[in-house]
Amino acid sequence: TQEPESSQQEEVKEPYVSPIDFNALQEGNPDIYAWLQIPGTEFDFPIVQRVGDDSFYLTHDSDGNESPAGAIFTESAYNTTTMEELLTVAYGHQMHAGTMFGKLQETYSQENALEDYGEIVVYLPDKELHYTVFAAVPYDNRHILYNYDPTDPRRVTAFLNSVYEVREIGAQFSDTVTVSAEDQILVLSTCLAGNSQKRYLVLAVCQTMID
Repeated sequence: TQEPESSQQEEVKEPYVSPIDFNALQEGNPDIYAWLQIPGTEFDFPIVQRVGDDSFYLTHDSDGNESPAGAIFTESAYNTTTMEELLTVAYGHQMHAGTMFGKLQETYSQENALEDYGEIVVYLPDKELHYTVFAAVPYDNRHILYNYDPTDPRRVTAFLNSVYEVREIGAQFSDTVTVSAEDQILVLSTCLAGNSQKRYLVLAVCQTMID
């Protein structure tokens, strides 16, 4: 008897192909490891990490050239380049010209911003991560990953509690997205407009991974 076709041939999963040409990007600068997009906005740029020198991209662009605008970066002291920690923080300057994270606060202070700009996509060479924004808040200038171990669910819970305790004007929270310390959370961090001693954070939880 002839086996049914479905059992004769197992479906072969096609390997993931990133829409971002990481080979070309990394030839120019091997520190580029991811690409950040926020659909419906101008946020569309690489994420970099310089192992052993976490302040490098405060003063250098994603090509590695000196630039006061810097680049969007993560810290090798606390985060890997796999985005697998419970908590990943990506930093960018709040540039008056609007570059980098210059328009982050303006964008997420709008009415219905969490719905209109609720998706963040991070592309990696071997997968893409789709995040849903659940909060956008003014925050103090404590170093998040130093104070809240990104590998410890209890410390991540403490960080989330500190975010939900923010009662400042401009804080926005989703009432439809649930988050736990077991989730993978992405934090976009920049200076608070008008007060460089404080920070403005956009927080999102990973809900889909395509690999």
